[in-house]
Amino acid sequence: MAQGLPPEQVGGVEVYLKNLARKMAENERVFIFTRGKLGSHKHLEMETEVEDGVEITRLRVDTRRLLDFRATYQRDEVDLIFKNYLLEKKPEIVHIHHLGGLSLGMIRFADELGLPVILTSHDHHPFCPRGQRIRDDKRICHKIVLDECLECLKPQTVGLNLPAKVAMYVLAKDKGLHQLREMRAEIERHLARVFRIIAPSKFHRERIIEAGALADKTIVLPYGLDLSLVEQVPARIKNSPVRKFGYLGTLIPSKGVEDLILAFKKMKTKGCELHIFGEAVPYHGLHDYDRRLQEMASGLPVFFHGAYQPDQLPQTLAQIDCMVLPSRWYESFGITIREALRARRPVIVSDIGAFQEVIVHYQNGLLFQAGEVFSLREMMDQIAARPDLADKLVAKEFQAESLVDHCQKLKDLYQQAIRERKAGRAD
Repeated sequence: MAQGLPPEQVGGVEVYLKNLARKMAENERVFIFTRGKLGSHKHLEMETEVEDGVEITRLRVDTRRLLDFRATYQRDEVDLIFKNYLLEKKPEIVHIHHLGGLSLGMIRFADELGLPVILTSHDHHPFCPRGQRIRDDKRICHKIVLDECLECLKPQTVGLNLPAKVAMYVLAKDKGLHQLREMRAEIERHLARVFRIIAPSKFHRERIIEAGALADKTIVLPYGLDLSLVEQVPARIKNSPVRKFGYLGTLIPSKGVEDLILAFKKMKTKGCELHIFGEAVPYHGLHDYDRRLQEMASGLPVFFHGAYQPDQLPQTLAQIDCMVLPSRWYESFGITIREALRARRPVIVSDIGAFQEVIVHYQNGLLFQAGEVFSLREMMDQIAARPDLADKLVAKEFQAESLVDHCQKLKDLYQQAIRERKAGRAD
């Protein structure tokens, strides 16, 4: 179960999930229940298709239909649809990858039907209502403090002008805190029903336990990657200059793309290009981020290529000499970093979140302080001026968890959950 899948939604997690399901389907029956983009469809309309042996059901959800704050995390109508879906499909286990735009109650219904539930935490949802522990001014929430969450919760002031929003905030502060406490209590009740919570990195496990996940239920299990496409990328010519910098990912403010454009603009090295691959998606009321980025890049050799599909990864990586990931939020893993390194493309990444678990400065990549444009510019100029440094950073083959091994670890976990559930019923 997830909040989106390719081709409608393309991101590292969505691609990972699709590859995982495809590999699992070689030996198991696999069903995916996912939220689909509304588009021209009706709210709560359902579509089913089979792709690579996986039956995919998309539930079209109008995420703008928020009758109250509770509807941002709990939708009774979605719960009922999911309950009927489970009764029809009769799975042995439910693995949830994201509940964004769906409903916490889906956990409860699965549990009440006697199905063990595994939850993979890909970001900071549902503990953080925004999912990324970052505010509009790009400050990181080092700790999740309910009182401070109020400024990020726009649903209770949607449609109001600025003075009305301010008045509403002041008048509704006590009510808002009550709503947040109710949300937190509901999260805790539902997560208590989960058999295991999977974090893809040690850093992310620490953050979600700090936020409220139960330590004895939360384990670290890195993503397994299908690197067959990456290995089709032609190798860079040794000692060749780095002139084409690239970003691959979703275009949202927390990813730091503005910092990348500013750093590129300030580079001292001449003759460089910046290639940006990815789609801008609505982000907490922001719907024109792509236009903002294009205005920032006006007059510069910056190329916006738009969204790319998973099978286009080889030709996408082949167009760049160096990958730059300037995230400002607490990233939980770093799929794109691993893909770039396996494709022998050096990487420059911010020193935030789980990125530091994979990159050692000047050994297999370059780190810069998140949000520091001049620090990023310095790293980009360094690698542009030193082809030997670029070669050194990718000299050793990068080792990543294979999708096959990852699937086996998940299957072992599924079997453990099913056995313990049956044993509990027998008792």
